[in-house]
Amino acid sequence: MKFLKFLILPFAILLLASCTNSESEKANFSLGSIPYSIEIPKSIAKHLTLENLELDASNSFSSQAKEAGAVAQVRINYSAADGSLHGFANLYYFAKADFNKAQNPNEPPLYGSKVVEENGMVLAVAGPQDSIFEPTSEDGKNSMALYTLIYEPKSFKSS
Repeated sequence: MKFLKFLILPFAILLLASCTNSESEKANFSLGSIPYSIEIPKSIAKHLTLENLELDASNSFSSQAKEAGAVAQVRINYSAADGSLHGFANLYYFAKADFNKAQNPNEPPLYGSKVVEENGMVLAVAGPQDSIFEPTSEDGKNSMALYTLIYEPKSFKSS
């Protein structure tokens, strides 16, 4: 009987481990010129692309951010199930002093909310105010999950 317990227990553990939901598998999504990655479910990561905002010379807001001291700035884009592409969030990387100087206490944050601060640098996120997707759709669920993750400092890993 003891032999059977030692045989069945490891088998049961392996069986349970193989049944884990692949949704919980994580991916590290690199933020390109910003020295961080964000840890997100692989099921969401496959919908994301990164755009370097500094490469668009016609983007006056990007030029303004650079003049304010942004060291790097990127946009996370989300590709919906229907193939449409949506700008999801802009991320800005500043020296702390420049980020603080760019803020006006009487206005909403111009370059988003500070999410990570370390080594004298700030990672700020300017994300969506509302979901453009039906909340019960797969894109809506992904959007809400991603929204939560981009404002969670623990989601970001230094690279």
